[in-house]
Amino acid sequence: MTTLNSRFQKSIILLNRIIASEIMKQMNSQITGTQMFMLYYIRESNRCRITELAEKMDVKPSAVTVMIDRLVKSNYVRRVDDTVDRRVIWVEVTVSGHEILKKAQIIREDIVGTYMSKLSDDEGRIATEILEKMVVIAQQSSS
Repeated sequence: MTTLNSRFQKSIILLNRIIASEIMKQMNSQITGTQMFMLYYIRESNRCRITELAEKMDVKPSAVTVMIDRLVKSNYVRRVDDTVDRRVIWVEVTVSGHEILKKAQIIREDIVGTYMSKLSDDEGRIATEILEKMVVIAQQSSS
């Protein structure tokens, strides 16, 4: 079973990398993969602090600050002062940031759709149902 676990993990990781690489190619250098990850995380958090991003990415806050500066310059995020604690600065996704994330999502759906179209209807359904079941199991395990 260990070999099957290893094959499954390797396949999931490789598929994600291939899809991410293809998305970045189609984005025509508008944004890097790391910047896309940061934008996605900030959007999912609604807003976050630089220290939180640094912890999530396992890097120093100074490294995240440089990346956030680039995202601010590209108008994908903005810094917002906390109204209660002046020491805290939040990072939020801008309208342009939401647009680039939406564009990436459309590209991802197209890529996955192309891959899924190579499977039979039963293969696509089975693969989807198995992954959905594994997500439920993982969510239950982490609770």
